[in-house]
Amino acid sequence: MNKRARNRLIGVTAIILIVAAAFVPLMMSGGAKETSVTDLAVGGNAALVGTRVKVTGAVVAGSWDKKTNPMVFKIRTEGATSGPEVLVTYNGSAPNTFGSDTIAILTGQLDSLGSLTASEMVTKCPSKYETSTEAAPIADVLAAPPDSPIRMQGFVLPGSQGAANAAERFKLSANADGTGASVAVAFTGTTPAGFADGVKVVVFGKLENGVFVATDVALSTN
Repeated sequence: MNKRARNRLIGVTAIILIVAAAFVPLMMSGGAKETSVTDLAVGGNAALVGTRVKVTGAVVAGSWDKKTNPMVFKIRTEGATSGPEVLVTYNGSAPNTFGSDTIAILTGQLDSLGSLTASEMVTKCPSKYETSTEAAPIADVLAAPPDSPIRMQGFVLPGSQGAANAAERFKLSANADGTGASVAVAFTGTTPAGFADGVKVVVFGKLENGVFVATDVALSTN
């Protein structure tokens, strides 16, 4: 091979490597360009319109309605209490862990108004534990005056878990085998990592019309 042909081959190889390097990140993320809430909401989003993107953000409390289909909600940068927000329309079933402040990893397409139509969503669950020593058993809560904030303990009744937008998120029973007093729990937040059938949990909230409306859910440490 002469010198000119060798140089031409080296040049072509270099171009191929550069192009391949640009596409590797897209291939690694399922063909979606990874971006941030800030980039989508503030600057540079014009170039992303019509592009398949992947973004991670916290679900803004009060921004979603469990009755809508498809689900519509907003996200902001993880850990932020204010700042840029992105409107999301999700075409799919919400994970059981979906709720206010849930960390959602979304993949979809950005429109010209800066809204994201997501076809894929994965949620990350926080790990949270609390002692059940001072939490009341279910039978006591059912006998207590309604609308009084109280901490309650119980076991997640097997097969009772519903979707994040269900009126009754799960049920608790007095015993791990599902026997004893039981009560339905309404909860719109994020259940902690490790939340599963048969697990003992501590919930905080109040009883309303026979349903325990919880504002906080944690795994029991005892």
